[in-house]
Order: sequence, then C-alpha cells, then structure tokens
Amino acid sequence: MATPQPLMWEIMRRSWKKGEVLELQEIYRIVERGTDLEEDDFEPSAPSTNEPKWQRRVRNILQYRKGTGDIEWLGDGKYKR
Repeated sequence: MATPQPLMWEIMRRSWKKGEVLELQEIYRIVERGTDLEEDDFEPSAPSTNEPKWQRRVRNILQYRKGTGDIEWLGDGKYKR
C-alpha cells in the first residue's frame, strides 16, 4: 500500500519552516527521510518513465498546497512555505 499523501504533507510541514525556500530535490529528501516508503511507492508513475510514484505524489501535494496558500511556487523548482 502506498504512503498516504496526508502523511507526506505532515512530514513536509514539520520539517519545512515558515518563510523557508526549498528546492524540489530537498523536498523529496525530506519526505524520503521522514517516512518508510512502501514498495508500491517505487513503482513507475507512468509507463513511459522511471520516476517513482511517490515523487509524483509529492508534486501533486505541492500543486494542491499552492492553491490553498500553504506554499508559494517561486519557479525553477523552488517553493516557499
């Protein structure tokens, strides 16, 4: 069973200080260090890519949280909380 998105967001939220700017790769590291990702999480996110599903889900969370105002996208793979 895949790692739930609410858990991924909670890990990001706890490790990401308000006002701090992080690059996408650092956000991935936070999630990867903060949870024991499941075997399902490492399956490809699409047939044409080797990118793991969990990284796609992290980007989906970031997209959603931009819309709620919890984070701001600064471009070039950078986000501010």
